[in-house]
Amino acid sequence: MTNSLGLYIHIPFCEKKCNYCDFYSAFYNKDTLSVYLTALKGEIKKWGGTIHRPIDTVYIGGGTPTTLSSQQMARLLDTIHQSFDLSRCIEFTVEGGRPDTLSLEKLQLIRAHGADRMSINPQTMQDEVLRACGRPHTGADVLRSYDGAYEE
Repeated sequence: MTNSLGLYIHIPFCEKKCNYCDFYSAFYNKDTLSVYLTALKGEIKKWGGTIHRPIDTVYIGGGTPTTLSSQQMARLLDTIHQSFDLSRCIEFTVEGGRPDTLSLEKLQLIRAHGADRMSINPQTMQDEVLRACGRPHTGADVLRSYDGAYEE
């Protein structure tokens, strides 16, 4: 039995739901997202004050967590760092499920806040298949996101 503890943060918002998606997500709405983030940060602070063990893995998934603006993402990541002991964290992942939501600024911000892994999932690199699936990006966008994730 291990004494490790992982943290999963769910951001159930997407700007557009892909044709094949059956995951729970809500369409992007600034007001709803703001209310959700306020409640989420309250829960993070509450549980951070209750859990007195180091967190060894963090995964921020969704939906599309990178739907958050850079400012919203920074505030969320700050809240996580202020609320939990991440001194033994061996993997910190942010799901960037849609390359069209990943700017270089946002990728750098995520890295600066300790994320050492990005999950960028193109589904396919064939533009015609991406269009048919309802994905609002191209294969070239995926490559730009990969490159941006590696920039210092």
